[in-house]
This record gives sequence, structure tokens and C-alpha cells, in this order.
Amino acid sequence: MLFNDSSAEYSSAVRPHNSASTQRPAAVARIGTPADIAAALDDVAALERSLGRRLEIVIQATGHGAGAAVDENTVLFDTASLADVVVDPVSRVATVGAGATWGAVNAEAEKHGLLGLAGSAPSVSVSGYTFAGGIGWLVRRDGLASGSLRRVHYVDGRGEYRIAADDAADQVDRDAIWAFRGAGGVGIAHTLEIDLVPVPDLHAGLLLWHGSALTELISAWRSGLQQLGPSVSTSIAVMHVPPVPPFPEELHGQVAVHLAVADPDGPDGAAALLDAMRAVATPVVDDWGPKDSAGLARIHLDPPGASPGVGDARWLDDSTPDAAERIMTAAATGDSPLVMVELRHTAGAPTRRPGAVVTPPGSFIYHAVGSLVVADRARIDAGLAAMHAAWADADTGVAPGSWFEAAATAPSALRPDVLELAREVADRVDPERRIRRSRLLDLVREG
Repeated sequence: MLFNDSSAEYSSAVRPHNSASTQRPAAVARIGTPADIAAALDDVAALERSLGRRLEIVIQATGHGAGAAVDENTVLFDTASLADVVVDPVSRVATVGAGATWGAVNAEAEKHGLLGLAGSAPSVSVSGYTFAGGIGWLVRRDGLASGSLRRVHYVDGRGEYRIAADDAADQVDRDAIWAFRGAGGVGIAHTLEIDLVPVPDLHAGLLLWHGSALTELISAWRSGLQQLGPSVSTSIAVMHVPPVPPFPEELHGQVAVHLAVADPDGPDGAAALLDAMRAVATPVVDDWGPKDSAGLARIHLDPPGASPGVGDARWLDDSTPDAAERIMTAAATGDSPLVMVELRHTAGAPTRRPGAVVTPPGSFIYHAVGSLVVADRARIDAGLAAMHAAWADADTGVAPGSWFEAAATAPSALRPDVLELAREVADRVDPERRIRRSRLLDLVREG
């Protein structure tokens, strides 16, 4: 059944988490079970006949990656209700609906001393994040989330139900699992099977300092990286702090330095880094210690609700620590329209399975975000462009596909040979192009 713009189902579906763009599809299909997908495809075909024009099918669960146009030429398939989570603690596998969020998955997994390879925000869906690579706080020990993907149950453009897996009988399905692992995926996914990993002694935390100590803190961070344990992930950022909780009042309206640290194997691996940075200045906030999955999800300070963000990201090489002061100093200027600029350390991440993007293309990630609440789109875009000179020397030429806020496409997320193969797989799964491709594959929308 399709819903029009007078229905509550329509109104709910067209409110993506990234509210930077407006969504006004011709209709919405609420997908509550896998069986609803084929029926919805038939309903779309009937609507096309009545309207006398072709409609593109757009898949959306939470809308964290919303950015491309969703207008009268599209039908939005809302998969948020595909939210079942089943954890098998013996095999360490979770079977989850494509609309399930990482918060829901890890709330179940941690009952058994396990976690999935979630990202920074618990409200992100497992599917879109994983299909675009997925970079979380366990990355240095356990790799990208795309490598944890075992199988994907999906529907092709003809409405046929299929299972993408390495051991599938059909070559199309063997190629499809490769594309689901980091190239954005193909078809319409409804169920995922993912590996879970043990977290015997999860420690994590966020630390905030006044920006006046920026230069010394960056120096301490650089030296501390050399002494990190192999399972420790860390991110250092400059933030222009808004006057809202959970930020302490003394930082409101100020520039702050934000360190996020996580280690699933205990406190020792991060001790040298933390000691070095605490020795520079006393943090205004320091909540390092044992954490559950909810506590881990708070260390990045992502907005809890829908927000209009515009962002940019890039994989950077081993020279990044040498450029860190230049990058962060540029981010800290008083007139910057960017609310956050971070460097995430991912070096040493293992490769779990073959796929389009299952190995980090760089040892670090640059990530910058502007808020449309604070500045208009033109000013944010200019601020992002101005930052390019600060990180260009460390550029790998590749971008992390899931870290572009409010972007219609993710340019350079896939290397040319990977992009070519992934688009061939997408053509075989959906030869009539009824389903909008992942923004990692769709370069046509670049302006």
C-alpha cells in the first residue's frame, strides 16, 4: 500500500535524521515485513501507469545519509519498521532487519558480552552504515563493519527475493555480497546477518579542554599515538561549542578540543595517551572509564535528534600527525562556519572478508561538519573548501562513503576499478534501474 502526503505514514517517513534537505516523494511505501517489498513494487508499477511516467524507488531507514533529491519523481520505501534483532551468542551472529539501529542491536548483543561494529551514533541504521563501509570505535581491532557482513537478504529490481552470500549458487548473489561490503549495496535489502565481537573490558570516554591549549594538546596527541595499544581507537577534534547541553556552560560559545577514546580490551592501551594529554591541561570534562554500549555511543557527542548538517570527509595517510596542527588551527579560527573538524585514527585495522571496501584506504580520516542552524549552505561549503589546503598533503584520494552529510553523491568513495565493477553488479541486479543506486555508485547527480 502506498501513502500520499495527507497521511501520517507519509509525514513520518519524509523526516530524515539529517534534516538539511526537504523530501516530497509522490508516495511512501511503509515496509513492515520482507513480503511488503514485492507488493510495494507492484503498487509503484500501478501508480506509474496511472500517472503516465516512470518513478524512481528510494530506500530510506533513518535518513542519516539524506541528501539527494526525493521529489515527485520518486517513491520512498520506508524500511524503518524492519527492525527485528535476533542475537545468537554461540555463533556470535546477529540477524537484523534493514531498519534496525545500532543502538537496538548492541543493546541485545551486550547481554552476551558482545557488540556489533557500530559507528558513532546509535540511531544510525545497521544497513546503510555497513553497506558504505562502516567505521566505528572497534575498527583498529576488528576492522570495518562491511567486513563483518555475512549475508544480505534482498529483493532485486524484478521483485525476486535473493540471498547475497559468498557461497551463493548464483554468481549474481556472490557478486552482490561483494558490493554490499562497502560499495553501498544493490537492490533492496531487508535482512542482514552480521558478526558480533567480544568486548571483555570495554573502556571509553570523552575529554574536553579549552581551545587555548590546542597546540600543546595536538603535540601530546601526536606523541601518544606512538604508544597506543593495538585495540585503541581515538579521535581528536576542534569544536565550536553551541550553548546547549551536554556541553558545560563554561565552554558555551567557545572553541574546545575534544578527544574520544575507546578500547574493548581494557584501560591500559590508552593510558599513555591520556596521561600525556591530561598533563598539558586539566580537562573540563573527563569521563574515561568502563562503559556499556550506550556510554560508548555518547563519546562522539553526536546530536541526539534530527539536525541539518553538511559535511566533508577524506581518508588520509600516515603523514597526518605532521599535518594535525595545521588542520586543527585552521578549524579553530573564530569565523569558521564549521562546528566540528576531527581526525580519526584507524591504522592497523584488519580485513575480515573480501569486499568492495573492507580495508581502510588510509590510517586516518579527516571529517568536518557545518550546521545549517549556525550558517547557510554557501558559507559552510566555502568553509569546507577552505579546509582543503590544510589536509591536501596527506590525501589518499579516497573518501569514507558514509561520512558525507547532506550530499547527493559521495565522490571518490570508490576507486575507479571498484566503482566500475560495483555498477556492473547493480545493473545485473536491477537492469531497468527501478531502484535508486547508492550515492557511492551514482555520480550523475554531481552538479
